[in-house]
Amino acid sequence: MPHMQERTERRQLNNEGFSLIELLIAIVILSIIVVPLLHSFVTSARTNAKSRNTMHATAIAEDVMEQFEAHTLEEMADTYETVTPTDFTNNVQRDVSLDVDGDGAAEDGIWQYTFRDEKTTSGTYDVVVTLDPNGYTALNEKDIVNIQNLAGNLNAVYSESEDAAQEAYGYFEAYSGGRDVMEIARNTTKTIEISIDSSRILLDLGDGESVETDVYLVTASTVYHCNSAILTGISGDYPQNGSDYVIFSNEEAVRAKAAELKKEKESGNPVDAEEIISQLANIIVCLQPRVEASQSAVTSAVDKVIVNNPKNVQTNLFLVEQTPSAERIDSFTDESTGFNPYSSWNNNYKAAFELRETWPGWMSSAGASIDSACRLRTNLIDRSNTEYIFNDLSVSGAAGNAVGDVAKDIMGADGGLTPTERRNRIYDMRVQVYSRDTIGVQSPVLTMTGTVIE
Repeated sequence: MPHMQERTERRQLNNEGFSLIELLIAIVILSIIVVPLLHSFVTSARTNAKSRNTMHATAIAEDVMEQFEAHTLEEMADTYETVTPTDFTNNVQRDVSLDVDGDGAAEDGIWQYTFRDEKTTSGTYDVVVTLDPNGYTALNEKDIVNIQNLAGNLNAVYSESEDAAQEAYGYFEAYSGGRDVMEIARNTTKTIEISIDSSRILLDLGDGESVETDVYLVTASTVYHCNSAILTGISGDYPQNGSDYVIFSNEEAVRAKAAELKKEKESGNPVDAEEIISQLANIIVCLQPRVEASQSAVTSAVDKVIVNNPKNVQTNLFLVEQTPSAERIDSFTDESTGFNPYSSWNNNYKAAFELRETWPGWMSSAGASIDSACRLRTNLIDRSNTEYIFNDLSVSGAAGNAVGDVAKDIMGADGGLTPTERRNRIYDMRVQVYSRDTIGVQSPVLTMTGTVIE
């Protein structure tokens, strides 16, 4: 039997895949790489969300500040109080005492607005706006001139040239039998007449919407009259008397604005009828004082301003006595003696102001409490001999007239040309924007500060 030879084979096994140890090592390495990366992603997402939240809050705060720059505190109060957001009641505290700096003591004059802003698409925010005037006490306690609505399109202005009376004097002189200009001036009066009218018109804004508003027309004229006793062959009226000049008319502008809004609406854009502003804010009359007509003490006014306001249009009348130029003052100098009588003539100068309005049933009496619709502001108040007359057109005869101090009280003339007022005008402003329903619970998302001038 043949001898069997034992054969041994060795094979190299192909070890495919990972061993347990290798797998564990791979997991550890992967976790070392992935976990920080995932953490970075999560942190980035959270940061982006917070950034978006802050960005939206910043936009809200900036918008609020712009609104307060463009409107009065009372207008902003009216705006927020008329809005009723979902599950929230807007609140405004006007001129109250609140502890706004956290020192335990209340500060006066604080305005605070709490309201909900739902305009952002990403969420709802609650806003607290605080205005504090106490950092500006030195400025807020000063009397400051109070003149409102000085925009050019809201005011009527009437002014004469400094030598406007000279043409009238020259005309009268030619018929005076040789009298000189100074005597003519002494016998001549000047009357400026302002007439205020208003009417109500209906404006079509399209799509069945219309709005009614008042429009205004103001005319002015100047009349010179010379004492006919010193004239020959003519009356005492200057031929160019009574020419009415339109110094204010806003109907065309108001209708144009309405047509503009109607066109906008037809284009699909939203419009607001409040953009139509029709107002006669102030009438400014510049008076050139004819001191040459006051060469001696006179008992009657040489210049008179009459304002006709039969419809009781509410406005201010600024009657401004102009200061004469040096050239005009020098023109009164006597060349032979070098004497200039301007100072004494100026002391004698007397003007008058008359306001005519319609107040049914009113009778003039001492201490009358009626307030005229047209308020008088004038620097003639500095002249003690200026005449003031209030004429109630609804009462005939002398019973309809109030003169002197009673008339001044009715017209508010004692305030002078530029009435002053003391009130808070400058405020520190703080806008705090909170996530919804977190006021008093969490810190604000954003706090923005600034200054607002009322």
